[in-house]
Amino acid sequence: MSKKILVLLFLIVIVILIVMFGCSVNDQGQSVKSDAEIDAALNQEVAKAMSFYSKALSGDDPSAIGEFKAFLAGFDAKYGSNCTDEFTGYLDKSVRAGSRLGTTSNFPPLTDLPIVRDGDVYLSGGVADAIGALITWVAPNVTRGQYVHGAIVDTDKFDPTNLDCACFQTAVADGANYETPREWMTKPNVAVMKPAFALNPASLNAAQAAMDAYCSKRIATSYGFFKDMVNIFSLVTKSDNTYWYCTKAPWRVYNSMGIDIDSNSLLIDWTTSGLYSIIKAYYKTIYFWSSSLANSKLNQYIASTRNTLVLAEEIYYSPYLQKCYEAIRY
Repeated sequence: MSKKILVLLFLIVIVILIVMFGCSVNDQGQSVKSDAEIDAALNQEVAKAMSFYSKALSGDDPSAIGEFKAFLAGFDAKYGSNCTDEFTGYLDKSVRAGSRLGTTSNFPPLTDLPIVRDGDVYLSGGVADAIGALITWVAPNVTRGQYVHGAIVDTDKFDPTNLDCACFQTAVADGANYETPREWMTKPNVAVMKPAFALNPASLNAAQAAMDAYCSKRIATSYGFFKDMVNIFSLVTKSDNTYWYCTKAPWRVYNSMGIDIDSNSLLIDWTTSGLYSIIKAYYKTIYFWSSSLANSKLNQYIASTRNTLVLAEEIYYSPYLQKCYEAIRY
């Protein structure tokens, strides 16, 4: 074959590649989208995933399962990932375990649950059903109790003769709100974390009173981890007063006293989370021409998430708290 024919074939191949990838990469093989556009597109995907997480965590709504699987199927189709298979396998395993051990509603009340010390932080979790599987698949999970939910008790509001008294400051489907002793006594796995040192009663009462303004809805709130889908940094900050999730309530009370109970512990392995799988698949597709850049962007996003959100397991490992009670029922 002559050199002219080889050159012509080479040029034809180049033209085909330009036509195939010209809309998404430049002449260095890099994405032509701006960083802001790339981050915004990722945030839309992550915000969707976290909306199902929020729905499952705050409302115990079984419709979140089918909706989440549909989201994952669409995500896989766009980014060539296998998140649907990962989640389905985890879900099947969890449901089988739940069928052996019973659903969360079958657990008898924890009659020994201590509600005696003002300012104690309560954590709950577990995977006995499909809703629990969605919650624990999305987030990293390393504790034996698989903790995902949190609250702080205000003993001034506790009435031992009324298990339906609203004395736990937390967040539920409509944002910052209260839970009752009865609700906490029927959770499958529970840990109670006491402060590692004596708290100033006046400071604690003032911090709880400030939190009451949100829990009692004197200040309107919503539930969520994302305040918008504009950019990579739209995760709800812990200082935001409009959007609340459960573990932000105890964090806020302690932070008002100058104590940051968000440990950001490296014991929490984000690579085990479904959220990590989603972000990794996205960056691998967008930056297919540079694995090092894809990994760098992935690590940057996870670092931002670790520092912005406060998870139940980060509270569990806080050096400012000590575990004083734990009930693991499966």
